Amino acid sequence: MADTDFSTELLKYDDLPDSQEIEFEPLDKHRALILTLIGLAIWAAVTTAWIIVKTLADIESSLVPGFLLYMLPLIALPFIIILTRQSAAHCGYAVRAQDVHYRHGIIWQSETSLPFNRIQHVEVERGPLERFYGLSTLKFFAAGGGSADLTIPGLRDADATRLRAFILEKAGADCSDE
Repeated sequence: MADTDFSTELLKYDDLPDSQEIEFEPLDKHRALILTLIGLAIWAAVTTAWIIVKTLADIESSLVPGFLLYMLPLIALPFIIILTRQSAAHCGYAVRAQDVHYRHGIIWQSETSLPFNRIQHVEVERGPLERFYGLSTLKFFAAGGGSADLTIPGLRDADATRLRAFILEKAGADCSDE
């Protein structure tokens, strides 16, 4: 029988590693700008639709004068800018000896961890805005999944390429040890 590292030893709660101790790397500062631009594009489309509907349907209100209804979408503008900036600020990633982590979210916070020995494939993706700002998105695919199990947006191109090579090397080393 082969020697394995398998153990059925029980761990005490106090002996478990604390995820709060993980030091997350922030995403590139241009990630916030990209999120803001996307938010503003969506806002502009919704605002245009609102103005067309308001004009064609001749929507009136007894509480708000007609010209102020055209300005109603302006209320959302500061929230879009603030929330997209805060959303980018709350994102981060960490690479440890055995796994990679990604954290995101303001209201609905999420932290995803993926061990290297589960990673089958890693993609570097660059959309038009990302290319313009020199950024990439790293997508990790694990065994048995059809979609990305972990996605880290807002990485500098060089960092994404280097991180991809490192993780694939670690994943390959972990697979060859089994």
